[in-house]
Amino acid sequence: MTLTISAAVITRASSCYTRAVSQLIYSELETPLGRLYIVSEGASVVEVAFERPAFPEGNDKTGASRQLKEYFSGGRFAFDIAINPGRLSGFYTAVYKALCEIPYGAVCSYKELAKMAGSPNAARAVGQAMSRNPIPIIMPCHRVTAADGSLGGYTGGIGIKKKLLDLERRYVSSAS
Repeated sequence: MTLTISAAVITRASSCYTRAVSQLIYSELETPLGRLYIVSEGASVVEVAFERPAFPEGNDKTGASRQLKEYFSGGRFAFDIAINPGRLSGFYTAVYKALCEIPYGAVCSYKELAKMAGSPNAARAVGQAMSRNPIPIIMPCHRVTAADGSLGGYTGGIGIKKKLLDLERRYVSSAS
């Protein structure tokens, strides 16, 4: 099973789109990782944060809260929500599209992801793109590891990355 996010959604995000901060809201979600904050603009998720953002609180109109709850309970292996990670370079767009193709429960290295994105010598730049991913979990940067199999880094901390990978492995094992 793979994470499927419409290429059109990511392509739209790479346009010269700018958002007015006054249009952003966040909603809170309790998860096995602790509290997550889903930042949205209308019906699109623009960020999943581990710390409370500086925007007004509002109701999640994106469906992300429901889909993340299903993900954490093992009932969802792919997300089907509109995302908008902001204005992206062509390289970041290619990397994030390739990232979303990594199957649920699987991992790949930064080098492998660079190859998937069409830039085989850009493993370090892929690492930078992962560190700047505004929509972790939904855009599954936790599935990218170092070439030697070590976890590498993660925005929410290595402990959270390990929990996400363990959660996916557990549900893949139980589905087999």
